[in-house]
Amino acid sequence: MPAVVPALRERPAYLWGIRVMRLAGLAALLSTTARARPPAGWHGLGLAVSCALGVTAAGWLLWLAAEHRPRLLTVALAATALGGGALGGLSPHSVGVAAAAVAAMVAAASLTPETSIAIAVAGSLALAVTTIVAGGGTAVMLGYLVLIGAGLGTGFIRRGYVQRADQAEALLEQIRRARQAEAEAAVLGERTRIAREIHDILAHSLGALSMQLEAAQALLEASPATREDPALTKALGCVGRAGDLARTGLTETRRAVHALREDSALLPELLARLTTGPDEGDTAAAVRLNVEGTVRRLEPDATLAVLRTAQEAVTNAAKHAPGRPVTLTLVYAEGHTTLTAANPLSGAAAPRPLGASGAGYGLTGLRERALLAGGTLHTEVVDNTWRVCVTIPA
Repeated sequence: MPAVVPALRERPAYLWGIRVMRLAGLAALLSTTARARPPAGWHGLGLAVSCALGVTAAGWLLWLAAEHRPRLLTVALAATALGGGALGGLSPHSVGVAAAAVAAMVAAASLTPETSIAIAVAGSLALAVTTIVAGGGTAVMLGYLVLIGAGLGTGFIRRGYVQRADQAEALLEQIRRARQAEAEAAVLGERTRIAREIHDILAHSLGALSMQLEAAQALLEASPATREDPALTKALGCVGRAGDLARTGLTETRRAVHALREDSALLPELLARLTTGPDEGDTAAAVRLNVEGTVRRLEPDATLAVLRTAQEAVTNAAKHAPGRPVTLTLVYAEGHTTLTAANPLSGAAAPRPLGASGAGYGLTGLRERALLAGGTLHTEVVDNTWRVCVTIPA
């Protein structure tokens, strides 16, 4: 499944660009206000301008550090609005009042409507009071009040746009999940249909074939001619081996049907069914399962390839190393999943009552299945231990 592309406003480059723009805006505010008339100073009206400029700058810097913290953001925007409004009344020829408009816009876009309106009103009151105290013009004050109101309205518009964008993203995500669930349901339905066809056709045919071979074997064994004719004796052996192959094929067909119907189960749950204790029989292997990493759902082909490898490893251990323990290690790594099956080898003279039974899938079949799933399979002997390792991208 492809990774989800983050929204533009969540990308680091965009966030750093916004921070740089805000710092540039603060620098422009400070430089233009410092050169405006009346200028900032330490006496009279100049001192008032300096105090208002300091409050505005402090609020602006606090705004940069207050993202995703509503309470701190409220304080920062309130200080910026008050300072900017005061600058608009004390120094009407500067761009200080723009700070109040920006604070109102950001508050409307980020905070509750009540809080944002209160911040805009606070900035407007600061503008009106300082204009009256400084003896400024009424027309300029009204124009600046309209500017603050425009900032508030722009913030509300942006808030609505962001909410609609978030709703659209959520809807797209729901559609994607619904389509994914629909596709998984279709795959599961097709696998169930295939399992039903395999069960109805192949399993029944193999079952009938096994019964016929058993009947033929019984007839040959009961016939006196079999003991006298070497050809019939050889035919009896062929019939017996054919019966073993038919029964093995029937067992594997049932496993395939079971695996096709178990698409909803996670791989560790399927592998756990292979685990046994040390007292399950003389030839049965004690199977242990170790799972490492975070369990995740694999593609059906990948799950079946890993499961088949584990089944074949356990079966081969029972045939060629009876009684030896088998350790299954399932590792979920980043980008791939690996299953390693390991069992100690038996001595050359050790009895192998099941060594000639069945045909199984064979290592060639397992390699082909792993290749079809996009993975690899390799075998090796390390410290008298037989290892089968299958790696599937996932």
